[in-house]
Amino acid sequence: MSRVLRRKPQRVAAILLAFGVFLVAADVIVSRVWTTNSSQPTVESGTISNGRLATGTLLDRPVPGDMTLVDERGKVTPLSSFRGRYLVFAPSMTLCHEVCPMTTAALQRLQSAVGRLGMGSQVTVAEVSIDPWRDTPARLRAYQKLTGLRFRLLTGSQAQLKRMWKFFGVYYRKVPQGKPADVDWLTHEPETFDVQHTDGLFILDPQGHWRVGVVGMPSVGGRLSPALRYLLNENGQTNLHHPQAPWTPKQALSDLLTVKEQTDAHAATGQKAAKPPSAADVRRALAGSPAPLAALHSQSGTLLTGGMGAFQARLAALKGRPVVVNEWASWCFPCRNEFPLFAQASAQYGKRVAFLGVNVSDSSSDAASFLRAHPVSYPSYIDSSGAIAASFGSAAALPTTIYFDASGKKAYTHIGYYSAPEALNSDIERYALNH
Repeated sequence: MSRVLRRKPQRVAAILLAFGVFLVAADVIVSRVWTTNSSQPTVESGTISNGRLATGTLLDRPVPGDMTLVDERGKVTPLSSFRGRYLVFAPSMTLCHEVCPMTTAALQRLQSAVGRLGMGSQVTVAEVSIDPWRDTPARLRAYQKLTGLRFRLLTGSQAQLKRMWKFFGVYYRKVPQGKPADVDWLTHEPETFDVQHTDGLFILDPQGHWRVGVVGMPSVGGRLSPALRYLLNENGQTNLHHPQAPWTPKQALSDLLTVKEQTDAHAATGQKAAKPPSAADVRRALAGSPAPLAALHSQSGTLLTGGMGAFQARLAALKGRPVVVNEWASWCFPCRNEFPLFAQASAQYGKRVAFLGVNVSDSSSDAASFLRAHPVSYPSYIDSSGAIAASFGSAAALPTTIYFDASGKKAYTHIGYYSAPEALNSDIERYALNH
């Protein structure tokens, strides 16, 4: 059926441009974890975090601390209550029949991917209503039950939502219903009005700063659960297969990881830089290492060729000893900050634990210069195509560290930057040495 245009992306775009920001796209191609409908992760070609965004606009604007909403349980919920976590949210409403069911599906997939990366405790995913007239807490709970979603739903009074969405540049207003009118899925009565609104996505960092703004419809590959597909009208079916200015859950995840990388790196700038051990200290610490580990130390700071085959052969040769693999690149700013910590750890644990580097999507000359400036007691394998990183199912961002126990089983994947030696050493003790 014909429908009044709901989306006015110019408003939010103007807000973004007002802060002197610009749209950018990630262009370093490697492999990235994603998932299908199965319970196991699969690897697809994609982009990794390299300081650029895959779909959104990068910015840094503090959000007022007194901005308050209400959650699906009726609890007063200030946006400041999410401080200490990343908040990923989208404008939506439970009586939307054109786009919002796709938004729900996209956020469900994003939340699942975040959980699989072990970041569930660091990220909150939510939908925030643009319909203060009908989206009561009771209706939000009914929508959760209808759709099976498990993330947060937020609403508020007309004044609360007006203030909220004015800050983020989201347009919304009541308009007449189309003819024939859509039917309310909860009351089964014809709806009396519709709400035009901007479609998009927003990311706040743990300090409560607005870091990413995305304008456009979610793209879910034409796939929705029966419950969500049921909510779409004719225009919604068209949008499902041909979304306007689309963003995907994969791109949203990439942007979230980029912001996390930058946030971690920024937090580290206020800390005293780690001092790597001297070459003499390393030699003393590693003297008498078992032969397989001594062989690694003899190749310290070198770049090894041979790709996937050579790397897998090395892992097989190290079976019986725990292995810590660090994925890095010379263009990765957090990697530079993190390397002194690995220099310390590989000297401290190098007689019991094997350390290996994987240099991802980098030029050999830049990588070699990097290693000369950041000496470590182990070699790195060149991974120009990202195939080695993809084999771990973990190359969502750099740096990434993978832990294997002595049996050769992958025990843990740490996404992002280690900001302190205590954190790195704790993971080595726990996941490599099983202490």
